[in-house]
Amino acid sequence: NDPLIGALVDSHQNKGKGKFIPWIKFFAFPTAVLCILGFVNVSNFAYGARIAYMFITYVVYEIMYTCVSVPFGSLSSVMTDDVNQRTDLSRFRSLGGTIFMTVIVIAGPLFLYKDKQPVPSHFLIMAAICAVVGLICLMFTSHWCKERIITEPVAKEKEKLNYLDVLKAISKNKALLGVMLSSFIGIVGAGMVNGLNTYLFRDYFGNVAIMAVSGMLSVIWSLIAFIGTKFVAKKFGKKEWIMYSATFSVVVYAILFFFPLENPMLFIIINGICYLGVSGFQVLVWALVNDAIDYQELQTGKRNEGIVYSAYTFFRKLANAVSGSMSSFALAIAGFNVNEAVQSEAFSGRLWKTYTGLYVAGYLLAVLVLKFVYPLTKEKTAEMLQNLSDKRNAANAE
Repeated sequence: NDPLIGALVDSHQNKGKGKFIPWIKFFAFPTAVLCILGFVNVSNFAYGARIAYMFITYVVYEIMYTCVSVPFGSLSSVMTDDVNQRTDLSRFRSLGGTIFMTVIVIAGPLFLYKDKQPVPSHFLIMAAICAVVGLICLMFTSHWCKERIITEPVAKEKEKLNYLDVLKAISKNKALLGVMLSSFIGIVGAGMVNGLNTYLFRDYFGNVAIMAVSGMLSVIWSLIAFIGTKFVAKKFGKKEWIMYSATFSVVVYAILFFFPLENPMLFIIINGICYLGVSGFQVLVWALVNDAIDYQELQTGKRNEGIVYSAYTFFRKLANAVSGSMSSFALAIAGFNVNEAVQSEAFSGRLWKTYTGLYVAGYLLAVLVLKFVYPLTKEKTAEMLQNLSDKRNAANAE
């Protein structure tokens, strides 16, 4: 779905209204409608009809959503080629997602459940609220955001897109391969660790309630990462900061592997500090994708923003799917027994080793991939952008 829609976006002819804005405008409304339809109460339908309704509405919603998300994600690459502004766009995108998810996690259960039971009509109401808010925000985006980097004359007849040739070029795009592989490994590793959180607080620390404190502090950690990332990324470079800070967190967790903590509050604080270390993977990743789009243009002379961006989002979705199932394997490695209401002390010890070990292995491997595969250091990025600027100026002069 993602790469195919990315190819369709790239084949869209710019007629003076932009390459990506028209897609966002056109598909924002059907996406909102499908978001609402997916939560309509069809409990009076026959079982087969319910399954068919669920399947069709969800699949069509995913298609409509991708028709918005791919041009939306690609849009920032043509809004500016300034390194610092791209960092800001990536930071604000990450902050927006964090704020919205925090609101949903806190307010959602209070509204969606009554006496610990789900209320179907409330799900439909919340879906409608989210759909309307999303539609309004996308309309503001379409009106306020401007596509400033145009590499082809407006209304020029485009040559037919050769999808296989673009895929071959992408396979040689080291910047894209680096950010895709490092993100995939980081997401899978983080997903496996996060999947063990409840068990760690319940079976190791013996205090599930204190997880709420961890959740509240996560907002503070996110704000610190949002504010601080701008300055450190500007000073050290995006790739460099992600590597340095994530390596610090890996070292801390390697120490914790050998020296377990017994105080849950101390663990929450140390884990929060380590979150700041690995936050670069979440906060700066979209800026890295934009740089990978520029790298594609430098290598091939064509940007192919839609396909490059959608290739990355495909790997993110794949990583989320893998991490969901791998958490169960992580529990098995720790020796979790589904037939025991209270786990053994041996499981508690193995759980700590599994938790910290997966953290170290996942992020260390992600850092190594970024170091040896992703080629765009701070200096290389500046050099690439200057070369592209020279090429565009020469083409315009001709």
